[in-house]
Amino acid sequence: MNASAPASYTWPRVDDRLRQAVGRQLDRSLSDRDGRGVIGEFEKEFASFAGTRYAVAYSSGTSALHAMCAAAGLGEGDEIIAPAYTFFATATPFAYEGVKVVFADADGWGNLDPAALPGLLTARTRAVIVTHMWGNPADLTALAEFCRANDLLLLEDCSHAHFADWAGQRVGTFGAMAVFSTNQKAITTGEGGVLVTDHDQFRELALLHGHYNKRAFQEINPQAPHYRYALTGMGLKSRMTTLSAAIGLDQLGKADDIEERRRAILDRFADVLDGNPVVSLATVDPERGSNGLYVLGLRFHPEAATVTAQQLTDRLIQHGCEFDMPGSTGVIANEPLFHRPERAMPWTMVPDVEPAVFPGAQRFIDTFVKAPLFGYAGDEQAVAHHLDTLVAVSKDVAR
Repeated sequence: MNASAPASYTWPRVDDRLRQAVGRQLDRSLSDRDGRGVIGEFEKEFASFAGTRYAVAYSSGTSALHAMCAAAGLGEGDEIIAPAYTFFATATPFAYEGVKVVFADADGWGNLDPAALPGLLTARTRAVIVTHMWGNPADLTALAEFCRANDLLLLEDCSHAHFADWAGQRVGTFGAMAVFSTNQKAITTGEGGVLVTDHDQFRELALLHGHYNKRAFQEINPQAPHYRYALTGMGLKSRMTTLSAAIGLDQLGKADDIEERRRAILDRFADVLDGNPVVSLATVDPERGSNGLYVLGLRFHPEAATVTAQQLTDRLIQHGCEFDMPGSTGVIANEPLFHRPERAMPWTMVPDVEPAVFPGAQRFIDTFVKAPLFGYAGDEQAVAHHLDTLVAVSKDVAR
């Protein structure tokens, strides 16, 4: 086993082309008040990338999800079904607005299990939001069918899934709206998020959540009732910065290369791990969908090992690898934010929470290990080190 550790994973690679893109923007504008500058250019390119009519850029994925909640018209008295296992921002903007978040257990990929939906439906359910965890697309066929049958909005959190598809269709195009995070993701703006949709009204209402005044006056239909909010918007400012948009345009220009390199690495791990009893690649069946290329996800098989998943991960780390069991995601259903009896409850008061158990989510958490999915020329040493170490350590701990 090669014990020498290669350089740590960094994203994005700051090359001359990216430096020049940011430098040109410094000379062009540091603040765009409408969609005729670099922010509008980035949105146009992102919509083309995502396969949607519209894209609206925000300062973060969380702020884009907040705009999604507002554009969907969700508020106090409404309910939304959300995954129990996800990054918390999938659901927190809805809770902030007073929407009751009802949590569904996870399937074998860590995604919202469609089989859980019928038992969670009430007269107040207005929408379902799904996250494509770690790049694996959720079962959008079943989710879309359920939402159509029950007159619900399907909303997608595609933060992990920039390059994913389901049944040959890009994720982010199945529901009424979708959000992509663009911080340290496969397509990055440094910090940022993007809401995409095909619907005129959702786009206009999303614009009012963070983009206002000049842009709203220019782009919202004057005949629409919400046009009267053009000056003030919804009272918030959360648009993306021009420098972030410039970074994003650079990255979108490299999207084909990023996808090709990352998918080749994923395929390489799949080939080498074929038949490995301890770990396997955690990607959906390619006949159903394709991974979104956010991370290298592994499924640990405890029955085939003499160690736990955490012990395996610790050994890999000792050899200079960047494997880990995710700490930023978990069962979010027991967080106090989701149990406030009313939106006006003082923040100094914390509600008592009776913990709920989600066995599907827990099974996934206990067996999921991830590593960076390298994607640049020059990453070969790091890829080889991670792969060689994983194979060697798997042999050492196999029963």
